[in-house]
Amino acid sequence: MRKLVIDNEELFGRVVELLKEGREVTIPSKGFSMLPFIRGERDLVVLERADDIKPGDIVLFRLDGRYILHRVMDADGALVETMGDGILQTRESCPRRQVYGRAVGILRDGKRRVDPNGRWQRIWVGAWWGLLPIRRWLLAIYRRLPWNGWLREQYKQIAK
Repeated sequence: MRKLVIDNEELFGRVVELLKEGREVTIPSKGFSMLPFIRGERDLVVLERADDIKPGDIVLFRLDGRYILHRVMDADGALVETMGDGILQTRESCPRRQVYGRAVGILRDGKRRVDPNGRWQRIWVGAWWGLLPIRRWLLAIYRRLPWNGWLREQYKQIAK
């Protein structure tokens, strides 16, 4: 399968336009910051316009010139605080006006749709938040599971 590489500014500029029009947009995921719930280079994320956001939502936002997909930790006031599920400590704050999309679906392997706001997902996410103090070790174990060979390969490519 051939990959088409598109400049992030061009891609996300168009994504933001479509979201502002009220359209649903599906984007590929990249990176490891949302492990274990979204796996980069494998899962697709379905977004809608971020009209109403609340803690636990996965949102697309722009911060320091980069587009990021992370989970909302706090959405009170003019600032939205986010953190990736695979991140150990760092939280980001961005103005609410720079939150463009909210995830309404995750396509596992680009096929099976999972509702990120469904009851069971919310339960898993709540448990994952509670495990923050030991998340480092859980992610280390997760990366070494036999069926995560693709993940080890991604880490090897980054290390080069």
